[in-house]
Amino acid sequence: MLKNLLVPLTGFENDRSALEAAFVMGFPFDANIEALHVQPEPMEIVLAAAKRQFGSKMSNKELVLSLKHEAASRTQLAKAAFEQFFQRHFSAPAFGSSASGVTTSWRQMEGNPVQDTVAEARYSDLVVLARAPEHGQFSPDSVAHILVGCGRPVLLVPEAELDAIGSTVAIAWKEKAEAARAVTAAMPLLKRAKKVVILTVDEEGSDTTRSTRSAQRLAGQLARHGLAAEGHGLAAEPQGAAAALVRKGKELGANLLVLGAYSHSRVRELVFGGFTRTVLKNCDLPLLLLH
Repeated sequence: MLKNLLVPLTGFENDRSALEAAFVMGFPFDANIEALHVQPEPMEIVLAAAKRQFGSKMSNKELVLSLKHEAASRTQLAKAAFEQFFQRHFSAPAFGSSASGVTTSWRQMEGNPVQDTVAEARYSDLVVLARAPEHGQFSPDSVAHILVGCGRPVLLVPEAELDAIGSTVAIAWKEKAEAARAVTAAMPLLKRAKKVVILTVDEEGSDTTRSTRSAQRLAGQLARHGLAAEGHGLAAEPQGAAAALVRKGKELGANLLVLGAYSHSRVRELVFGGFTRTVLKNCDLPLLLLH
């Protein structure tokens, strides 16, 4: 069950999407939603200023002051997003109250936003993040750090209003350990879904015999858990395997895609593999990721 949800907030507009998605996900489980904002500590700001010094017309001191001001502003915006969320869903005036069994709280700390998010996420059942720009605080590479480092599933949501997440779940299946672990992590959601579809893409050609067999075999395994899942084998499109998977998921009405996240290196958690990165970049469905 999903009882503890962590929502790292950055002070950008997409914080609202993350909080609303957490409420949608947590409501059926009477979950606790913890909103966390990590403001960069002074040394982090100094290091960031040093990196930006090249090509900047501002002095290092001016950059440090500018980044300090921006960090303080982001903290206030993150807190304001949480307060608006709280007023929308919780009637009591104090933080920590509940709505239909759901509880929520705000926590603020100073440190390294990515590293501290990793540490705090280990005590949650699910981390909910909104999509960020390539060079934002939680860019795809930062998401990779969080995902690999915390060992917990991450829900990555688009910047849009979501009335439902997971009523129809599509599983991006590949005969790999990452995909198997992702399916296990998604079981609480699969059991509540009205429809589950398994999508396997043949990345090498147009013959879907093997991919169909693999998808249907997983469907049989899920049937023993009481889940009536459909297995679909897909051929890669000219745009690639990821495009075929996302297109079919949307065609079948999925509002959640479960994906095992693959990386190029097992030594460093810096870079997602090409398939994973393509899905992250081009898919506007909520993604449940597990490395």
